[in-house]
Amino acid sequence: MNITVHNLKTKQVNMFKHVYSTSSKRSILQKLSKLKFIPGFFALVLAGLSLLRKTMISTSMVITPQQMDVLIDDTDTESVTQERSFQVNQIEPVSIPSATYASIEVKHDTIHVAQACGDNIIMHKGPLLHQDTASEVLNWLKQAAQQRHLQFVAASFREDDQFKNILSRLWLQNDIVPYIIRKQDAALQLTLEEQVRDVVSRFDEDNIVRPQLSATHEVQVAELVTYEDYRETASQEDFALLTELARTFQGKKLVFINATPRGGGVALMRHALIRLLRLLHVDAHWYVLIPNKEAFDITKPKFHNVLQAVAAPGTELTQEDKDVYDAWIKENASAFEDVFRQAHVIVIDDPQPSGLIPYIKQANPDAKIIYRSHIQIVGRLASQPGTPQRTTWSFLWEKIQHADYFVSHPMKMFIPDDVPAEQIFYMPATTDPLDGLNKPLAEDQMSIYLKQFNALLLHEGQTPLDEERPYIIQVARFDPSKGIPDVLEAYRKLRDMLEKQQKPIPQLVITGNSSIDDPDGVPVYNLVKRILESEPYTDFVDDIKVVRLPHRDQVLNTLLRKSEVVLQLSLKEGFEVKVTEALMKGKPVVAYKVGGIPLQIQDGITGHLVEVGDITQVAQHLYDLLTDESHYQRMSKAAAELAGKDYLTIPNAICWLYLALQLVNGEKLEGHYQWVRALAQKNLEK
Repeated sequence: MNITVHNLKTKQVNMFKHVYSTSSKRSILQKLSKLKFIPGFFALVLAGLSLLRKTMISTSMVITPQQMDVLIDDTDTESVTQERSFQVNQIEPVSIPSATYASIEVKHDTIHVAQACGDNIIMHKGPLLHQDTASEVLNWLKQAAQQRHLQFVAASFREDDQFKNILSRLWLQNDIVPYIIRKQDAALQLTLEEQVRDVVSRFDEDNIVRPQLSATHEVQVAELVTYEDYRETASQEDFALLTELARTFQGKKLVFINATPRGGGVALMRHALIRLLRLLHVDAHWYVLIPNKEAFDITKPKFHNVLQAVAAPGTELTQEDKDVYDAWIKENASAFEDVFRQAHVIVIDDPQPSGLIPYIKQANPDAKIIYRSHIQIVGRLASQPGTPQRTTWSFLWEKIQHADYFVSHPMKMFIPDDVPAEQIFYMPATTDPLDGLNKPLAEDQMSIYLKQFNALLLHEGQTPLDEERPYIIQVARFDPSKGIPDVLEAYRKLRDMLEKQQKPIPQLVITGNSSIDDPDGVPVYNLVKRILESEPYTDFVDDIKVVRLPHRDQVLNTLLRKSEVVLQLSLKEGFEVKVTEALMKGKPVVAYKVGGIPLQIQDGITGHLVEVGDITQVAQHLYDLLTDESHYQRMSKAAAELAGKDYLTIPNAICWLYLALQLVNGEKLEGHYQWVRALAQKNLEK
């Protein structure tokens, strides 16, 4: 192994060289114990030392002074030992593999890998031993991760016939985010070391992918899987309909606009939808608004929360709020003017961007506009004069009324009376079977994500999840509408019931992501923490895990798969496709009977539906599922088998292409509360 160290002080260089001239691992450890390295460097050095013994690929490592700081530790040995012992005691319960990244290429029957660990690059190369290049690379990545306690987060490779089947295998088998360097990409001119640095730059300090936005605020959606991967998730009839619709839409441009590129179900749906449409060669694009905290502090509490009737008393939209919103929308309209002019169909997601609709009509009178409502508007209150809901809705309807179609979750009560029935169509929320939330994960992969979750708990001052005990989970944003206090009370009642019968007591996990347009997250999270500091929760607070998660979908995927029962006690809800995501994994769901949740659960078969506020009944259902094994197994099996197939990405794409085609062809439909999926199916039968 060749190690090059540049421009370190003489004393440090001599000591460093002496360490590496010593063949004994024990001697190496003794020498290294006198140095204090940047986090992760110690593991990096040992990884490099053992590489030749474990693989046939040679290794070199380049460390620059700007990227590493090596300091002589002047404290006495006892202090060092005590400090190191304390650190190990804190870290050992989690033992998370080090995150690393790779760029891969094959030249002259030789595999070259640039691996980024922290700020350092290790170069590997070795002979290509088999004809299947992709399999050999995947195997090398897997072995390297296992042998050196690493987790490859992402890997890039050049567009090449040798890698034609590596894309989805990296994602679906190795759980590595793939990046293809296309022949027209500027990155093609970069060295392998520069390519891996480019991959690293796409992730934040917590190794979570940064939303990639163009200069025009278009979301750059990752390529994770192939056309064939999606084909396997659908029936032959559905896939045939989808491909025919995509073929017919050629030459037209479809645009989606919403508030945020991540956080919440809308962003997840858009990532999956655009990914699939691109595989079908549909000219589809997704843009997000220029963020503005002052505007978001209006749109969340005074648009969303008011319309859902979960806002704090006295919350009402003022003229000043309207002026702030209008100014923000005007700024966005100016930025998106070229987008408006070039689009044939534009979909506006939820109230935040609804003010753009009149500007779209001005810039491109021929453009067709679909307004998509994803929230549970309390239609009765929005239609009633004198209510805060009416104030907000009247302001929004001035803009929304210019849209051609109004698409809602399939609940009539979600729609105010102003909306003409002929414009109204139904479409459910959907989830993607191949994204990080739902793709199958191996046991070793889930083990890593549980460790990451436990590290978050430790950081929040909580005890780790006991993996030997079952747990109940609710996954949702920390939002006033999600019923988290009811979850806590149901868990308290369940504990009382189990203790009386001397039955094992499960843990409770309450977790979810946040989004940039959601100022409610922190206050609601803090409210939950205050509840847990009060009686009677202080007696069993260590059994309750409450954490706001970073946007790492596989953590949520793992937590759902490893859970026993899932709760969804939303007080108000749009559709909440998290219910379907849980059912797909064979988890019975106990939920309040609100919004689109009853469309997903077959009551008494795949889960239980409960009237809002009936916490005692929630606790009883949990008790029955946790104490009656045969009942649990029947419901778990039914959940996996009967989870709604209409709530996946391919049916969602069918709906959007069908509606868009009717509009661009001048065949405007009359909705009258019809399901778009059913209309598209009738079209296929014709």
